[in-house]
Parts: sequence; structure tokens; C-alpha cells
Amino acid sequence: MKPIKIELVDKGIANRFSYPDYELIEINKRLKKHPKLYDAILKHEMEHKEEGYKLDDFKHDMLSKTPGIWKFMLLNPSTWRQLLPFYYDSKRKTWVYDWSAIVMWWILLGVAYTTYYFLRLLL
Repeated sequence: MKPIKIELVDKGIANRFSYPDYELIEINKRLKKHPKLYDAILKHEMEHKEEGYKLDDFKHDMLSKTPGIWKFMLLNPSTWRQLLPFYYDSKRKTWVYDWSAIVMWWILLGVAYTTYYFLRLLL
């Protein structure tokens, strides 16, 4: 089991990255003002697997329920980055891909297209 480092950041909500020697959890520093939410999100990130992103991690993200997260996101627009399927991390000078967000956006686009298609058939 690799050691886990926690780093406070000012964007997004939380992410877990796997490196050869350690695991890194980035968590929004504004969550420190909301201890229950901070603990729930940190617990969620700790439950992800070390081996990299797998189907179990996707299920874990999709079935996760964290009361208060949407209110926190509405009050802190910098957290909206969490909804992006990929973004450039200027600190690490690399692109970050969030597979849960990628799948979520594909599903949303599929539902939107299907709705549009059926509405065109009906109207």
C-alpha cells in the first residue's frame, strides 16, 4: 500500500492521482470551512482503488451521495472545473482526464440527442 498525500487546491472539488511511489488526493481548500463535507469527500476519495481508474471507481463516483455538495459548488464557481471531462493542469503541466465526467457527458449528450430526435419525429 502506497502512502497517500493530501494537497489543498483552489479549483475543483477533489481528485485522486496515482503515482509510482504514492497516491495524491487534491481537495479544495474551501472545504476546510465545511468539516462534514470535507470529511465525506475525503472519505469518498480514500475509497477509490490504487490500481488506477477501473469500472468500480466509475460506479463509486456515479452512486456517491454527498449532501451539500451542489450548494457548495453553487457558492464556489471554481469548483465547476470538476464537471469538465478534461482540463489542463498548469501546476503539473499536463492534461487531466476525468473518466467519470467523460462518460457522464456522453450519456447526457446521448439523452439530449435522443430527445431532440424524437421531438423532431413528433413535431
